[in-house]
Amino acid sequence: MKSYEQYVSKTDVERIHENTLRILSEVGVRFESEKAIEVFKNHGVKVEGDTVYIDEDTLKKCLATAPSTFEMVVNHDGTRQTLGAGAMLTCVIGHPAYIAKEGRIEQITSQDSIDQFKMSESSAVANSSNLNFAFLNGLHPTEEQQALGQIAFLLKYSNKYKIHSDPFVIGFSADKSYEYSKKGIDLMKNFFGLQDKHVMLTIINPLSPLCFDAGPINKMLAYTEENQVCAISPCGMPLLTSPASLAGMMSETNAEVLAGLVFIQLVKPGTPVIYGTTSGATDMRTIQLGIGTPEASLVSYATAALADFYQLPFRTGGALSDAKDLDVQAGAESMLMMHTTYNVKPDFVLHHIGCMGTFNVVSLEKFIVDEEIAMMVQRQLKGIDTSDERLCFNEISKVGPRGSFLQGRTPSMYRKEFCMAKVFNKDDPNNWQNTGSKSVFQNAREEVQRRISSYTPPELTKEQINLVKPYLPDVFKETI
Repeated sequence: MKSYEQYVSKTDVERIHENTLRILSEVGVRFESEKAIEVFKNHGVKVEGDTVYIDEDTLKKCLATAPSTFEMVVNHDGTRQTLGAGAMLTCVIGHPAYIAKEGRIEQITSQDSIDQFKMSESSAVANSSNLNFAFLNGLHPTEEQQALGQIAFLLKYSNKYKIHSDPFVIGFSADKSYEYSKKGIDLMKNFFGLQDKHVMLTIINPLSPLCFDAGPINKMLAYTEENQVCAISPCGMPLLTSPASLAGMMSETNAEVLAGLVFIQLVKPGTPVIYGTTSGATDMRTIQLGIGTPEASLVSYATAALADFYQLPFRTGGALSDAKDLDVQAGAESMLMMHTTYNVKPDFVLHHIGCMGTFNVVSLEKFIVDEEIAMMVQRQLKGIDTSDERLCFNEISKVGPRGSFLQGRTPSMYRKEFCMAKVFNKDDPNNWQNTGSKSVFQNAREEVQRRISSYTPPELTKEQINLVKPYLPDVFKETI
C-alpha cells in the first residue's frame, strides 16, 4: 500500500478526477492571453472569449505525452537526477519578505538573504541551491540584474544543485516575463555548456479559482519552447478562492494543474510537467492561509495520490508552519508537515526548512531545528533492520545476563542505527541546569553562526565567471 492510501483512497482519487473533468468541460479555465487562446483554438479545443473548455479526450492525449519520468542536469559538473520516482530535490524556504530576529519580525535585508543562502549551502538536508530575491534589496540593480541576478549569483556561488534558479519577473510585463525567461534559460545553458537538456525548473502559479494570467502564461511559453520544466502549483484558500471542502478544493486546483499541462503539451508535446499545489486551510478569523495544519498535510497526501493517478512527478512543501516564533507551535506544525513530506517522497520540495509565518517569514534558527526534525523523520521511516547482523545474537550471547554492552569505542552499527541529536537537549536535567540551562534556541543560534562562517564558494573557470558577472551588482561580482 502506498503511503497516501491511508488518507486518500483510489475511490477518492477517481471521484476527484471525475469532478475535475466536469469542471474542465463545463466551467472552463480562463487563459488571459491571446497567444494561449490561439494555441487552444488551433488544436480544436472549445473556447468562448478567454475561457477554455477542455474535453476528456484532449486531456487524455496530453497526459499521454507528458513524461512520467525525465532526467535533469542539475549542476554544471554534469550531475543528473531522474524525476518521477521520488527524487527528493530539496530547497530551503523560497522568498519570504521577513525574517525572525531576536523575538521580532523584520523586513529581510540583502545581508539576511546572503546568510540564508550560506545556511542552505551548509545544510545536510538541502541538496539544492536557493537564494531569496531580497538579496537585491537596497542595491539599485539594473533591470537585467534584477531579472537575472539570482541565476547569476547561484551559478557563481552555489555548490549545490541548480534545480530552482529562476528569473525574477514579478512586476514585469508579460512580454518582459517571456524575454527574461528566455535569457535566463540561455544563461544557464551556456554556463552548463548544454543546449539540448533539461537544466531549469520554474514554478507556475495559477490564479485560483480557475485562471492563468498573462505573466505565468508567457513564462510557460518560454520554458516550453526551450524544453525546460514547469511545476504548476496552485494555492487554493478554502472559502475564499476555493470551495469550503478539501475534496472541492482539490478538484478545483486539480483542474488548474491539468489545464496548464494541456496548454504546455499542445505547445510542445513531451515537455516535462511537475504536479503540485501549495493549498492549505483558511483561518476565517484572520482571513489567513494555514499551511501548518492537518488539512495541509492531507493536501500533500492528495497531491501524491493525484500525481500517481496521472503518472506525473510532483512537488510538496516541507517543514511548513504558520508560527511567528520558534516555539512549540513551530515545532508541532513542522514535525507534522515534514513527516508528511518524507512519507510521500516527492520529486521536488520547496520551503523545505526554515519556513514560518505562512511562507512569509524565515528563521535561521528554525533552519537548524528543522534539520533535526528531518533527521528524526528520516530515521523513523527507515524502520527496523532485522537482518542477522542487527539481531546481534552473538553479542547478546557473549555478554549474557547482567553484563554490559559498553566496551571500548562506540561501534559503527550504533552510529548507523540511532539518530543523534545536535541541538535538542538529551542531557541529565540537573547537569543541564548546572551548566547554564541553555535553551534549544540558544543551541540553534550558536550553530547558525558556525554554519554561516563555514561557507566556501565553488571553483569556477574564468569563462564561467565572465559569463555571469554582468548580471551581478558590483558588491557581488568578486565575493560575498
